[in-house]
Amino acid sequence: MSGKKKNKAKAKIEGELLAAVSQVARSARTALSRNLLDVGLYAGQDVLMQELDRQDGQPPGAIAAALGVKAPTITKTISRLAAQGLVRREGSPDDGRMSLVYLTNLGREKIKAIGRAQKDTEKQAVSGLKSKEVKQLLATLSAIEANLGEPEKKQKRPSGKKAKLSLDALPDAAE
Repeated sequence: MSGKKKNKAKAKIEGELLAAVSQVARSARTALSRNLLDVGLYAGQDVLMQELDRQDGQPPGAIAAALGVKAPTITKTISRLAAQGLVRREGSPDDGRMSLVYLTNLGREKIKAIGRAQKDTEKQAVSGLKSKEVKQLLATLSAIEANLGEPEKKQKRPSGKKAKLSLDALPDAAE
């Protein structure tokens, strides 16, 4: 194949790859959103609640930074979750000007439902794939993520070592 044809084929594949990755991400988020609606949550509320489950009692700014979103977005989401009785705001004992956000008991119960919604979505996503295919997909996606990451955040991998994402969250795929 001539050099010109190789470059054209490579460009076509690369364009298809980015489009496919974007479409899969969009489809996965849509499927998860449907599953979250079944438990009374909207997309985005799940990650905020999981962040509080990881570390309860955070200021809104720290939550925003941890999730990579702007503070007004978090403030609006916190207000909605508070109206549902899933989180509460309290003044900081160290700084009266700062509020901290905590999960309520009802919010803690929803964490389990969020996990089930995610697991159901993952099962749907890998339906029909063999475990080996899922592992290879995760390794490939991890490598792509590392390649696309900010230069200072790029993961350095020793030569010959593949980047890995956790398989713990995935259900067992069909063998």
